Amino acid sequence: MNNPFYHRGAIRDEVYFHGRARETEQILNLLVKGQSVSLIGPRRIGKSSLLLHLCRPEVHERHDVATQKYLFAYIDCQEIGDWTADEIYGLVVDTLLDVLEDRGESLENIPNHRGYRGLDRLLNRIKRNGLQVALLLDEFELLAANEQLTPYFFARLRGLTTKYGLAFLTASQRPLFEITADEEILSSPFFNIFVSIPLGLFPVAEAQSMWQARLAQTPALGDDGYWYHASRLVGYHPFFLHIVGYYLWQVGQDGHGIDWDQVTKLTLREVNDHFGYMWQTLTTVEQRGLVLLRATVEVWRVLELLCLVNAVDERPDYTSVLLADFVRRQSVADVVQFDPFVIDLTQRLVLIDGEEYSLTGSQYSLLACLVRHADRMVTAGDLETAVWGEALTNDPDRLKTLIKRLRRAIEPYDGWIVSGRGIGYALRSLPVL
Repeated sequence: MNNPFYHRGAIRDEVYFHGRARETEQILNLLVKGQSVSLIGPRRIGKSSLLLHLCRPEVHERHDVATQKYLFAYIDCQEIGDWTADEIYGLVVDTLLDVLEDRGESLENIPNHRGYRGLDRLLNRIKRNGLQVALLLDEFELLAANEQLTPYFFARLRGLTTKYGLAFLTASQRPLFEITADEEILSSPFFNIFVSIPLGLFPVAEAQSMWQARLAQTPALGDDGYWYHASRLVGYHPFFLHIVGYYLWQVGQDGHGIDWDQVTKLTLREVNDHFGYMWQTLTTVEQRGLVLLRATVEVWRVLELLCLVNAVDERPDYTSVLLADFVRRQSVADVVQFDPFVIDLTQRLVLIDGEEYSLTGSQYSLLACLVRHADRMVTAGDLETAVWGEALTNDPDRLKTLIKRLRRAIEPYDGWIVSGRGIGYALRSLPVL
């Protein structure tokens, strides 16, 4: 039996493509009208799979797109991140000719030139034959950042949309205005012709449907509550669901039942690499907003587009348990955290399980010290110094009284403050009743 969750790259077989019906219909409706589209979504969310899906004639038929009228051509910009303008024009020409050949289309007077003039003439011939072109550019940020290209190159692309009704579909991790640092290129009119469409997490029903469809390919595994555990770990991210499903299947092959601790460990090892990449792409302000789950509208929008946060019952939260665990292990200036405690030292803000707690000044100083040294015993003297600036050996009850008040203030996590007889206190995670 083969593991049905084997996918790690773009899905090229329609049998395995799942969901995205709403986005497919929306994008096709825009492209056939000559409207260019910018598809925005984080790494591994399924942008490449969707672009390939949009090129399939059978998909066009299901959405009432006249296949004989439209020509969809896919180019992966990872290959052309350092190419010259003429090389890129040539690639577009060759790609269009390949698509025409695959469709059995024949054109007269096909140009031999592979530069801009050749592309212009080819598009002219295609239009004369009653065809409209949609050019799908995957990993577009690599093309936008290509130092070989000038604003003139992008202006020419814009000109082709006007002359021949050419429509572009770009896929990138960030909005187009963020993916190039060159202000001159960004000012090109090419970047003003796009409708932006975000590609995010699966809706719940779509995610569960994909999960069940994969499990149906391996009846011996069954589905003994696996969906609940898997979706709790990684949320409704299609790629991460494939990862947890892959290890679920692997662990289940030993015939001894599912060890979810082992599945979690294996899943965490792989998704942590993706979380780490995402964390490094965030600005300092965005990292801070992610840790605190408090940010400006602009920053919050970025975090939502990257599928890192969402609103659960109108309360901001992380999109999965494993992401929350990852964030709690990151270092951010002037923030101390020990799940579920997060303290912003600059604003003296105390968050516990996402809720803001109001503490007195001494309670705040005591908790901040305990969180900073979480899982370690802190001596009574060090705690008193952190709170009052000095340790008083002749007043042992002062710290005990403050500890009692702090425990009451942070219920139901009061039991997390444990006493080390004759030593001090520590903050340690315990089950919350």
